[in-house]
Amino acid sequence: MHPTDPATAAQTTADIHGLPTGRLTTRHTEAHIFLESTDGLLKWLDATGGYTTRRPAGPGVVMWTLVTHTEPHPDGTATPVLVHSLALDTEHVDDDLTNAAA
Repeated sequence: MHPTDPATAAQTTADIHGLPTGRLTTRHTEAHIFLESTDGLLKWLDATGGYTTRRPAGPGVVMWTLVTHTEPHPDGTATPVLVHSLALDTEHVDDDLTNAAA
C-alpha cells in the first residue's frame, strides 16, 4: 500500500493527463470523482483504462461509474479511482463507455 492520500494521487493523475476532477473526495483507500457529464468519464477511460458500470440512480436517471486507477506509484502500486456521472436513462452515451462495461 502506498502512503499517498487517495485524493492527492487522483489529482496528480488528473493533472498529468489534463483530466477533469469535478468534486474529488476519498473513501477508505479509494478516490471518488463526481463529474457533470459522461464526457469526462470518456477522457478518464482513454487516459487510464478501466471498466464501467451503469446503475439506476432514481426515476429515469442512471449513474455511470468508471473503475480505474492512478498512475503507478514508485513502488508499483496504484490508487483505485472511481469516476461517477449521472445521466438520463434515455441519454446517448459514447459507445466506448458502453463497450467498457464490466
